[in-house]
Amino acid sequence: MVLLAALLLAGSRFTFDQRVEDLIKQMTLDEKVSLCHGRGGFDTAPIERLGIPSYKFSDGPSGVRYPWNEPATCFTTGVSMAATFNPDLINRVGISIGEETLARGNAVILGPGVNIVRTPIGGRSFEYYGEDPYLARQTAVAYIKGVQSRGVAACVKHFAANSIEMQRDSVDAQIDERTLREIYLPAFEGAVKDAKVATIMAAYNKVNGHYSSENDWLQNQVLKKEWGFEGYVMSDWGAVHSTIPSAMSGMDLEMPGGPNNRFAKPLGDAVREGRIPETVVDDKVRRFLRVMLALDAKKPKRIPKVGSPAHMEVARQVTEEAMVLLKNDSGILPLKKGKLKSLLVIGPDADRRMSNGGGSAMVNAADETTPLQGIKNYLGAGVTVTHIYGSEPNEDEVSAVPASVLQTPDGKPGLTARYSVRGSDPVERIDPSIDFAWGTASPADKIPAAGYNVRWTGTLTPTESGSYFLGLKNDDGGSLIVDGKLFVDNSDGWGEHPSVRAIKPIELTAGKPVTISVNYRHHSVSSECRLIWAKTPGGVEALIQRAALAAKSADQTILVVGTNHQWDGEAHDKPSLKMYGDEEALTASVLAANPKTVVTLVNGTAIEMPWIANAHAVLEAWYGGSRTGEALASILFGDVNPSGKLPVSFPVTLADSSAHALGNYPPKSGVLKYDDGILVGYRWFDTKNVAPLFPFGYGLSYTIFAYSDVQASAAKDSVKVRFKLKNAGSRAGKETAQIYIRAKASSVPRAMQELKGYAKIALGAGASQEVTVTLPRSAFAYYSVEKHDWVVEPGQYEIAVGSSSRDIRGTASVKL
Repeated sequence: MVLLAALLLAGSRFTFDQRVEDLIKQMTLDEKVSLCHGRGGFDTAPIERLGIPSYKFSDGPSGVRYPWNEPATCFTTGVSMAATFNPDLINRVGISIGEETLARGNAVILGPGVNIVRTPIGGRSFEYYGEDPYLARQTAVAYIKGVQSRGVAACVKHFAANSIEMQRDSVDAQIDERTLREIYLPAFEGAVKDAKVATIMAAYNKVNGHYSSENDWLQNQVLKKEWGFEGYVMSDWGAVHSTIPSAMSGMDLEMPGGPNNRFAKPLGDAVREGRIPETVVDDKVRRFLRVMLALDAKKPKRIPKVGSPAHMEVARQVTEEAMVLLKNDSGILPLKKGKLKSLLVIGPDADRRMSNGGGSAMVNAADETTPLQGIKNYLGAGVTVTHIYGSEPNEDEVSAVPASVLQTPDGKPGLTARYSVRGSDPVERIDPSIDFAWGTASPADKIPAAGYNVRWTGTLTPTESGSYFLGLKNDDGGSLIVDGKLFVDNSDGWGEHPSVRAIKPIELTAGKPVTISVNYRHHSVSSECRLIWAKTPGGVEALIQRAALAAKSADQTILVVGTNHQWDGEAHDKPSLKMYGDEEALTASVLAANPKTVVTLVNGTAIEMPWIANAHAVLEAWYGGSRTGEALASILFGDVNPSGKLPVSFPVTLADSSAHALGNYPPKSGVLKYDDGILVGYRWFDTKNVAPLFPFGYGLSYTIFAYSDVQASAAKDSVKVRFKLKNAGSRAGKETAQIYIRAKASSVPRAMQELKGYAKIALGAGASQEVTVTLPRSAFAYYSVEKHDWVVEPGQYEIAVGSSSRDIRGTASVKL
């Protein structure tokens, strides 16, 4: 019996809240406590006698990740969703994810992530909606409304100020209240007030000395009392550090589950001993039941299948609209299919299943097409497409490390293997090599076909000295340790995912052994794990030279480079703004050989581009999801006009970004100071007059948009901004017109300009449109800590309308 049916038995005479109260009265204390913590990794315990089922959770926010063995439509990442500047499209993404969440038997999707990108090397910056609080708020609200329209709870995360992954379990984010209110909280506030989000996830980090999970000011004072949040607050996994302080400070549900959780027996004991009023637990249960009852009532009768054509179409459209054309000298793009006889594609990222970033955002993408596959499918048999890895050996040059060079720790041929599964005795044996594709079969006696771990140990002793590449090809989770140091991390968060290759250069000496250890974790479905290598005479330099030589003589070259899940992922920050491995050197060499190469970037956030002056065409493709290949081909060959805009500033160097310019990164003694205050992202670059590589809001088109007749008029509660937008080119396209406000004078420091509105307009060739954007009076406010309120100072304000934060096409003034 589902919860809704159980409550209906109480009789129609009861109101919604009375039904919830009736259930609470029937519960024992232990039953109440059971709804305050998870049962297992991703679910809550049922209360069968009252008809309350187990509710399941799934990682997000780019698609449904749980159950691990089930593929789902993978949508583009958060940062690229924001790059669309299209809330209507993001709402459709939310609807699709909500439907797939239901189809997988889950009640909650753990997304969206709405933290502000303060540093471009933040490990999870790719998950978030960029550096601007207004853009993040609008994107989040659209996503949440879409998800929850299908009877699924969205869980907005991570509350609050989760800007880095370094020391994330303990770092103390020290931020003044005005900065919190103006920069880091608006997206959460919008999720609560505008989208009525069902649940919020507390962050791992501390905020001003208190862990987020036991931060009374954040959870009780601001979230529940001031904003009127009626849902429940859940912890990030393992983020609760106490029982009484967390319970009294507004934490409602501790995840994951287990009898030893702080919100399990310790919570019940605290109530029995009088240290926590039972009414506190009642409030937690009330919030949980209220959310789940409301969602049950909204579930549709018919649920589309996971990976349906409709969902895949949304995935394609959002990936297309997210791509940002950064450079297009001499109109190289779009490429002309009819004039191509051959095409050279260079880059290790061209044929990788990139899906989205790593960690808990990773999705087992259903029917994913790589950039290379998408280009080949688009061009068909009439055009010869050749792929060269460039900075890595090609696939046909890589093989499994042979048994002849492997020895166990005690000197026997092969490697010592230890197969294990939780709850059973391990199985040990010697494997001649690691070259396995078990499919759905068991890997060893007494080991099941799914859910096992393997650890291989021994030595590798080459017979020839020289430059090699060494690595793994595996599905799910894998890592390679060489001489005691992590050499390759091919884990992608150790979750379920298709087979991918990770390989790195290494110098090996004939007859000199190196110790190796390979760890592999399999979840379910088909399994593969291979220890691979390739001898590369001349090393990486020779591979890059080969790629450059090929590019020099090619009819047309597309270079696909950037970062990957080892760079953009959870629990670590990126080491720099450089591209992964030797891809920067590859890019520079290929462009030197052929400047008309189209550079396609596959990455999560900003990267450095020391080669940019030599590039004629650069396209930011992000991590595109299930329909990456199709979307990329449609942009490259002009079937779709690019319309994405950067939701983050791309700095020339990392030192130009606010946190790094002020020495606020890395944390010092466990403290991360936010000395840049409200000057984050473009607010910093514009106010401090620091030139970015590419500014916030930037993005080119295959057509030309002209702005004219910018006007602004103030009423009592709003300001209307009017202007004319014309497509002055020969192609249909979409333009995102951005509205920035500038305070002419202020009693407090203000950023030079702040985004407060935008409109994405589709226009045919030669067409024009009168555009009106209404800004509420609150758009002109700053937060006064002294008055504990938002303040609009009387005076003159300039309204700036443009194609980016650095491309203002017209201004108007208003007096408030």
